[in-house]
Amino acid sequence: MVALAILGIALVAIFQLFSLNLRATQKAEDYTKAIFYARSMLDEAYIFDDPSEESASEEYEEKYEVKRDVSLQSESEDGKIKVYEIAVSVTWPPSGNLSMKELRTVYAPTE
Repeated sequence: MVALAILGIALVAIFQLFSLNLRATQKAEDYTKAIFYARSMLDEAYIFDDPSEESASEEYEEKYEVKRDVSLQSESEDGKIKVYEIAVSVTWPPSGNLSMKELRTVYAPTE
């Protein structure tokens, strides 16, 4: 009887560890995908000559909501050099949230 009780306690502990491991793996996968989607949205803003109008929102896998906001941070007096802040946020259920921000400098071509 004592051996069965010890075996039962050990099995419960092993199953709890297995469950925790599965949750941690899922959480790591969610963060990895969120970083991938955020990086993709940031890189997309770099293909435009002037990202001022490139705020966007996308949904991936019917789970991850990715939003990009672009705002002008500063501008030179002659208007040829502009610094933009590109902020990307990713949310997913039940309570996942990731944010990234970068600065981009845009130089107007000289005539």
